[in-house]
Amino acid sequence: MEEKLDRLTHVYQGPHGHTCIVDQTICPMPDGSWALIFMTGGPGEPHIENYIALCRSTDRGATWSAPETVLRYPDRACLLSEATIHDGLITIYVHVHGGYFEDWNVFTITSSDQGQTWTDPTPFQPAPRRTFVRNLYVSTWNTWYLPLQSYDVVPDPTLSPLRDGSFAQGTNQVLRSDDQGRTWEHSNSIGPLNGWNENNLVELRDGSLAMLVRAPADAPCLRRSNSTDQGRTWSDWEMTDIPNPSSKIRLFRLTDGRILLLHNPSATPGLRNPLSLWISDDDMQTWSYKRVVTDFPGRLSYPDGFVDADEKWVHYAFDYNRHDLIAVSSRIPD
Repeated sequence: MEEKLDRLTHVYQGPHGHTCIVDQTICPMPDGSWALIFMTGGPGEPHIENYIALCRSTDRGATWSAPETVLRYPDRACLLSEATIHDGLITIYVHVHGGYFEDWNVFTITSSDQGQTWTDPTPFQPAPRRTFVRNLYVSTWNTWYLPLQSYDVVPDPTLSPLRDGSFAQGTNQVLRSDDQGRTWEHSNSIGPLNGWNENNLVELRDGSLAMLVRAPADAPCLRRSNSTDQGRTWSDWEMTDIPNPSSKIRLFRLTDGRILLLHNPSATPGLRNPLSLWISDDDMQTWSYKRVVTDFPGRLSYPDGFVDADEKWVHYAFDYNRHDLIAVSSRIPD
């Protein structure tokens, strides 16, 4: 029997009144199990009842446990934008706000026991307020890179950027660390771009770096910035020909230099369908492989996860219409 290229598993549906699900990712735990970490709670986002939860799988995503609460406040909202694992330590980058992104600050929580217990939130000093931390990238020269999208452009950080207009003034930059995250240095800022400009970066074959950013709603193609000095400085944004309906993407680099892109290749703003896997073997100049993972009707948003150590599969999760959580394993072609 021919092996399926894409295996989709329904993990969880938000209950009535608390349907919101977003910002999900799958992480391989130190003990070999998987954790699917996501934001849920409340009827939507942002909402005062948003909190962080976790489901587990011990059979490579075939079945999943009921959600466990990771971090929840009675009077504050919290969400995650990245989860990393290094030397057995799980770190979640947590964003805490008053329910409408007002008084918005960035913290980290960590676990050294497979996510059974978590430390109290600690301020993430390199990006303490009005910032989203995006996917960690570790280069072949072992420098760590954390892309940031920031709206810290007004004197009073307690205001809501949804109300004061600063979401239209978002900038991007990259944190780089040569000591595995103990200290960080900032790159220059690139921007501004209007809206939720989630940025994702990847290494190219010549040792330079490229960063793609979500399209604004009025110009539905991804933007690209480049760095030739190991992420210290970045070029201005340039338009690519990769369609994007204003939705988050995910890049991965394989050891043979191929680049994987999980995204919604739609040029219609808001149409997050289909969900596709693209692969480039020439540093994103062209995409020689394109496969639709699913085009089931609805919004298929925010795929994020990890590539297997043998690079045969990419495992990730997406939210369906902001109320269902779907886990996927997609076969990577030889």
